[in-house]
Amino acid sequence: MLKAYTVFIFLLLSSWSATAQMQGKLAKLTSDAAVQQLVRSLDDYHKNFVVESRLQFEDKRVQKLYKREKIKAWEKADVDGNGLTDLLITGSHYGKSKVICVLDMGDSLVLERFRRQFYRYCPVARIVYQGTQPLIAYSDYYKPFLITEPLEKDGRQEFLLTYRFGGLIEYNPAPTNTRVDSLLYASHFVYHEVEEIAIRIGPQDSVTYHSREYPVLDKAKKKCEDLSTTLTSRAQQQLGELVNYLQPDKLKREYQVGYNHVPYITLHIAYADGRHLQVDDKGGIGSFGLTRLYKLLDSLHKTQTWAPTKK
Repeated sequence: MLKAYTVFIFLLLSSWSATAQMQGKLAKLTSDAAVQQLVRSLDDYHKNFVVESRLQFEDKRVQKLYKREKIKAWEKADVDGNGLTDLLITGSHYGKSKVICVLDMGDSLVLERFRRQFYRYCPVARIVYQGTQPLIAYSDYYKPFLITEPLEKDGRQEFLLTYRFGGLIEYNPAPTNTRVDSLLYASHFVYHEVEEIAIRIGPQDSVTYHSREYPVLDKAKKKCEDLSTTLTSRAQQQLGELVNYLQPDKLKREYQVGYNHVPYITLHIAYADGRHLQVDDKGGIGSFGLTRLYKLLDSLHKTQTWAPTKK
């Protein structure tokens, strides 16, 4: 009798635990129409987003690929680990396939856009599990010039993603905890204006920031900044954890996209254990982790207290 009672309690707790994992605003959505309505309510850009379980597209290559890989129009999982249900969605936006992830932060919904889709083609995403931890298996393709050309395996890039550091990043089951000796980040972008940024982080978390900006046709209007500071303890921690979460041995030396008017980024990190990370990234989308790092470094200009560099 006691054994049967124990089994009953165990099953009851298991059922409660499974139910608890599906909580929040998004857990209640049960149809294509409901998911579509939610996406369209997020912002004006997605007013024409279509969610349809049949996953039909003008490009039949995409449609066949989704069918072969058993892609679902939407999946539920707690991607960010906060106990609330999130949504991974594959839909159609102006006739083209598009992947987004909607995260329930409790007091708000956050939209992960997978911005690299602008430069790539046929995004493929599904929920997979590492033990009990949900992750996002994401891939996309180099866009063929002609619609009659196949989606080549050589042009496919694959990522296994988790939500850390305020965004999606490649999953690392065993991040290191190594001091960073130095970091150099430089970004160069040209369209109607030239925008250049260089950030150097050295010993004792001392930082220098140099920027230069001017119209392409009028270099005389050049604006420059030369600043320095010491990172706050919070910034040190954020940067240190993110840099240690990257996996240098899995990153390429060079990345590029076939578009003009994109940022040219150079990154060099020297770790105290002798490892080095050197990346030239035309487009700034080499990896999800690199993109998170670029965003954090760019934000330092606003989040830190700077003083003019002494000359």
